[in-house]
Amino acid sequence: MDCSDYRSGMCKVDTHVHTKYSGNSKKIPVIPDCISRPEKILKYADKRGIDFLAITDHDTIRGGIETEKLAPSRIVVGEEISTSDGELLGLFLNETIPPNLSAEESIDRVRGQGGLAIVPHPYSVICPCFNGLIHKLNFDGIEVFNAFHRDGILNRKASEENKKIKNASIAGSDAHTERMVGNAYTLFEGNTIEDFYKAVKKKNTIPQGHVASMKQTMLWSWNTGYYIMKRSMRNIVKGNEVKKNTGLFIGSGVSVIPVVPIMMAYVLNRYHDKKVKKSYPWESFMFSYMGYKKKIL
Repeated sequence: MDCSDYRSGMCKVDTHVHTKYSGNSKKIPVIPDCISRPEKILKYADKRGIDFLAITDHDTIRGGIETEKLAPSRIVVGEEISTSDGELLGLFLNETIPPNLSAEESIDRVRGQGGLAIVPHPYSVICPCFNGLIHKLNFDGIEVFNAFHRDGILNRKASEENKKIKNASIAGSDAHTERMVGNAYTLFEGNTIEDFYKAVKKKNTIPQGHVASMKQTMLWSWNTGYYIMKRSMRNIVKGNEVKKNTGLFIGSGVSVIPVVPIMMAYVLNRYHDKKVKKSYPWESFMFSYMGYKKKIL
C-alpha cells in the first residue's frame, strides 16, 4: 500500500474501531453499542487517510472478519475482550476469546493465537479498565491516547505511566460511529499489517490524533436514536413485542428532537470531567496546570 503520512515510509493504523457487530450497550441493553456498517467505516477511513484498521468489537471477531472480506490487506481482526479485570484489545485473532476470563488467561489466549495484547483506555472512569495492573501484567502495548476520552487527563496519565513501563505506545479512535474513525491513529514504519505487528513487538510506534468532537458525539446520539425509532416501528408493524417497542419508539422519538442530543452530549461531557477530577485529583491538577491540551503533540 502507498501510505499517506508525511513521514517517509510510515503508515497510519486506527487500532480501536467498533462496528454494528459490537452488540448492545452493557449499561443500557436496549441501546446498540454501535450501528456502523463495515463499508461505511472503510469509506471514512479513506476520507481520513487511514491506511489500516483494527476492528475490535466487544467480545466478538465477527466485525473484523466481515470488514476483512471487503479489504483483505487493510484489516487487523481484533476483539475488545471483557476480562474480569478490565477490557483488553486482542489484535491479529483467528477465534473469539470468551468474556469474563481473568486478564492473565485472556492474554495467554491472545498470545496462543499469535496475537497482540493491548491495553485500551487504562485509566478510564466510564469503561472497565486495568488501572494499576498495567504495571503488573505482560502486555504488548498501552493505548496512551484514546480519542473517545475527551478530558485531556486520562490520556496524559496513560502516557506518563507508559514511560515507566516502556511498552509500545498505541493510539486509537475507539470509534463507535464511522465519523469517529481516524480521530486517533498509530504510526509505524512499513506498508503492511505485518509491519505493524513487528513495530509493536519492537516498540517502535508513534501515537497521533485528537479527541472526538462534540459534534461527533451529538451525531452519534442522534443517529442511534433514529435507528432505534425505525427498528421499533418495524417491530410494531410486525406485531413483535408491541408494548415494549411502543415505549422504545416514544423514547427514541424524543431523543432525536434536535435539542436533546445537544443537551445530552454536554451533560455527559460535564459528568465525565467531574468524575475524572474526583477519581484522579492530583493528575487533574498537575496536567491542567501544565497546560496539556486534548491532543497528541
